[in-house]
Amino acid sequence: MHLARRSSLIYIVFTLVWAVVIFYLSTMPGPQLPRIDWLMTPDKFGHAAVYGILAMGIFFSIKSCYTNSKTVYRWSFLLASGYGAAMELIQFSFFPDRYFELWDIVANIIGAFVALWLLKIIYH
Repeated sequence: MHLARRSSLIYIVFTLVWAVVIFYLSTMPGPQLPRIDWLMTPDKFGHAAVYGILAMGIFFSIKSCYTNSKTVYRWSFLLASGYGAAMELIQFSFFPDRYFELWDIVANIIGAFVALWLLKIIYH
């Protein structure tokens, strides 16, 4: 197997496992944290970190598929952010112990954006 395809496969597997971990953590019952309507609580830093890692995994998984790096960054951002928004909607719709929080989506988007921005600085 070609080295680039093998490393891409490793990133794909990592990213899928990471997405499953996010799903598990997002849907497991647990004590509800008090609502604090301020963006950067420790919970929000956790959201940003988790979705930043997801965005980087997506980036490395798909970068060999596209010749235009802007496309890779765009898709990585959209997929990670979309997954974060979908997880909040799933929590709200199907898990009574969990609740929808707009600020979590904002933190997910910020995490994806910052991670990809750092990758862009490092690789360009």
